[in-house]
Amino acid sequence: MECAQCGKILDPARHGDLVCDDQVFCDLCRRYDRRLLEPLPLEEITGWHRRLCHAFGCEPPSLALGDSPPAGPFDFLENKKVLMAEADHRQRVIVFYPAGLRLATLCHELAHLLTGQDHTEAWARTFAKLVAWVKSQLPPDHYIDGMRINLLKGRED
Repeated sequence: MECAQCGKILDPARHGDLVCDDQVFCDLCRRYDRRLLEPLPLEEITGWHRRLCHAFGCEPPSLALGDSPPAGPFDFLENKKVLMAEADHRQRVIVFYPAGLRLATLCHELAHLLTGQDHTEAWARTFAKLVAWVKSQLPPDHYIDGMRINLLKGRED
């Protein structure tokens, strides 16, 4: 699998390096829309979940809110990842943990259930389609209107 913009070889198992948004990109070429990463209440996630499933013609799986996994006494010494959510294929349920109540997480886990696969190319492409649909339904982001500048780009005289 390759980045749709630069052609870099991508490994879906390293999904933290991917940006799935209509197509699959590396994290150097694209970033997720900030609205996909904002925490939302479970009620709002549930509404998006129903709309997504209706749009993609699938039976909505159950949603549940789980407790945060307990921290280990030495977690501060390690580079630990935060568990956002889990999809149970057999039970057709998505369990969200408090840190994962975000639209991007919903799309990520729903892609697992729609494909029946772990982090594969088919999963990544499905995740990308779900994200693109959600973005098409979001209201305009007025925080990014106006002039865009790239502070990393050199000055052109």
